Amino acid sequence: MMDNLEKIYLSSYFLYVFGDLKNDSIFKKFLELIKTVEKEENIEKNIESYINFVSSLKKQKETNFSSYIQRNIFKTEIGEDKEQIEKELKIISQFSKINFQFLKEKLSEKFPQYVDLFENLPKFDSFEFDLCLNDFKAQEQEEDELYKNHQAFIFDNDFEIKPVKTSENISFASLKGYSEQKRVLYDNTSALLSGARVNNILLYGDAGCGKSSSVRALLNEFKDIKIIQILKNNLINLDKLYLKLENLPYKFIIFADDISFDESDEIFSTMKAIIEGSLIQCPDNAVIYATSNRRHLVKETLSSRYGDEIHLKDTLNEINSLSERFGINLFFSKPTNDEFNQIVLELARDNNIKIDEKTLIEKAQRLALIKGTRSPRIAKQLIDNLVAHIDI
Repeated sequence: MMDNLEKIYLSSYFLYVFGDLKNDSIFKKFLELIKTVEKEENIEKNIESYINFVSSLKKQKETNFSSYIQRNIFKTEIGEDKEQIEKELKIISQFSKINFQFLKEKLSEKFPQYVDLFENLPKFDSFEFDLCLNDFKAQEQEEDELYKNHQAFIFDNDFEIKPVKTSENISFASLKGYSEQKRVLYDNTSALLSGARVNNILLYGDAGCGKSSSVRALLNEFKDIKIIQILKNNLINLDKLYLKLENLPYKFIIFADDISFDESDEIFSTMKAIIEGSLIQCPDNAVIYATSNRRHLVKETLSSRYGDEIHLKDTLNEINSLSERFGINLFFSKPTNDEFNQIVLELARDNNIKIDEKTLIEKAQRLALIKGTRSPRIAKQLIDNLVAHIDI
C-alpha cells in the first residue's frame, strides 16, 4: 500500500495553500507519528508517539480523524491557483489512507515480538478520501443552503453546527411587559444586522419572566438573523464556534440559555477569557446573548462573601468578573400583583378568552398561590389551560 512513510511525511512540506494544516496541533502529532513509525527503532518512542496522537484527538473530543482533516481544509481560503490546489489535495488525501489498521500492521512488522502488545493500542476512527477542487464547490453550496434554509441551529459536542426545527410563534407582541428590556434587545440586534459592532447581553432575573422567550422571539422579529444555541457544557469550546462563524456572510446570535457556575467550575474561568481577553475574539458578525437566574452567574455562599480569605475583595471581584464582561445587563424582575393581573388580561384578549375580568383575575391569583409565585409564565399557563378548556 505505502511502503515509504517518509515520502508521505515529506510531502507535507509542499503544502502552502493548505499550509495552516501543518501548524494544527493534532495534525502535527500525526506527522510526528508517521516519521517515528518510519525511522525510529525504539519501541517505546513508537508507542509514545502513537499515544500522543490519539490522546490529542480525544482531548479535542474529535471522533474521526478524516472528518477533522476535511473540516480544517474546507475552511481555508483557497485562492485561484487551481493546479496547485489539486496537487495539494492529492497530498492530503494520501494522509487519510494511513489509518489505525495500517499503523498497527506497520508496527507489527517492525517489532514482531510485540504483536500481542499492539492489540492494546487505542483505536481511532478514519476513512479514506480523494479530494478535488469540485469538493470545495459542493461544500460551499451545501453550507450556503444550510444557512439559507434555516434560522435556528445548535453547536453540538462534536463541534458541528446543526439546524434545528422551531415551530414557536413567539413575538415581542405576544410577550407582555418588559418593554424596555425588549427595546434594548431589538435595538442591539438591529444594530448587528446593520453591520455595527455591538455588545454581548446578559439577561438575568427571576424565573419565568421571559428571558429565554425574548431571545427566541428575535427569530420572528428579524428574518435575517440566525440563532445558534450552545449548551453550558460546550461553552469551553466557544472559541471554536467563533472560528466557524467569522467568514460566513450571515449575522448570528450565540445563545447560552440558563447558565450558572460554581466558583471552582473550569468552564467559568475559560469562558471569561473567551468572551473578553482571549486572542480569539467573538467575530463582528456575531453576538452572545446569555440568560441566567443569577446576576453574577456564580452560586455564591456566605463563606465566599464573608469568609476568612485575607484578600476578600479579590474573591468578590472574581465572582463578579464574568457578568461584567457583558456590555449590557438586562434585569427581568417578578411582576407586581397589578402587573401580573394586567399580563393575564392582555393574554386573555389575545386568545379571545370570554371570561369577565374579575373571574379571570381570581383564577390567576389562585394559580399563582398554588405555584408559589407570580410570573408571565404562570399567566401563560393559565391562559393555555383556558384555551384547552381545562379549569383548575
